[in-house]
Amino acid sequence: MRRKKPSGMYISKRALKDNFDPHKFPHDTYLLCKLQWGDTGRSWIHWIRKDRYHAEVYFLEKIFKMRRSKNYVNCSITWYLSWSPCVRCCCEILNFLEKHSYVNIDIYVARLYKIQNSEVREGLKKLVSSKKVTIAVMEIKDYTYCWKNFIQGDADDDSWTVDFQSAITKNRLKLKDVFEFLKSHPNVTLEIYAAKLFKHLDIRNREGLRNLAKNGVIIHIMNLADYSYWWKIFVTRQHGEDDYLPWSFALHIFLNCIEFQQILLVSRHLKESLRVKSNEKAQEKEVWRIPAMVLAEMIVGKMNRDLMLHEQRANRARNCKGLWCYIVPL
Repeated sequence: MRRKKPSGMYISKRALKDNFDPHKFPHDTYLLCKLQWGDTGRSWIHWIRKDRYHAEVYFLEKIFKMRRSKNYVNCSITWYLSWSPCVRCCCEILNFLEKHSYVNIDIYVARLYKIQNSEVREGLKKLVSSKKVTIAVMEIKDYTYCWKNFIQGDADDDSWTVDFQSAITKNRLKLKDVFEFLKSHPNVTLEIYAAKLFKHLDIRNREGLRNLAKNGVIIHIMNLADYSYWWKIFVTRQHGEDDYLPWSFALHIFLNCIEFQQILLVSRHLKESLRVKSNEKAQEKEVWRIPAMVLAEMIVGKMNRDLMLHEQRANRARNCKGLWCYIVPL
């Protein structure tokens, strides 16, 4: 049996219809690409089908290397993908862009690959957080463009996308849900107060916290003042329970703050993660503000506990009326 050609300049009508229909779920991944050097350079088109390599990786490692310009002028790459990138491909794209600062990639996808998988969603979030990458679901105009430019000869056929709109809308909403909530709602500020760090040694959880901070979410470890505030706002209290200051939590708060700052400090996006836009002094103040506060609370708390213990001992001593008992173990 003759093996299908894995790449070329023009794709067949059947391959385009079968693999880019958002209602279907083909096994292979097809990539249609347009590459342009500079603002006035002539664009170059090509298509790739997943064979031994993932289509995205094959383009970056093979095709781009062959078509690379020696002048290092700005390069614009446009991909039309039958499936959105997997976790591995997201990482490969980001690594490629770090090495090629003059390249931008616009990605349009016909359908979403394993979009319910948390690792896939996280990979897409990391990818779209790069200023050099845009990701969107293919619209009718994109299908029309691919039909006219990636098929050789007379390719007039407006009927093949007639029932695509519902699937396009569904995929667009799913992709929007994956990407940062705050980017879709620029007028919203989100602050999170956490009592504990969930499985903070798991590298995926640590990276998730860094991504939240990087994308504008303000995260705090709850201190004693926060416990008191939430107690007064959310708890139905009885007489004599007007405040709640769990001094025994102070050490745990301090350790959680130190660990959380360590998670943020290892990020190469420290400045963005801490949401500090002033000078270095302000950064240092932000980094150590919460631990310093908790440390002060620990000291005050210890003093209060010592005073309470001293008062209890004094009361017991008064009740004993001068009689002291010594229990000697036999």
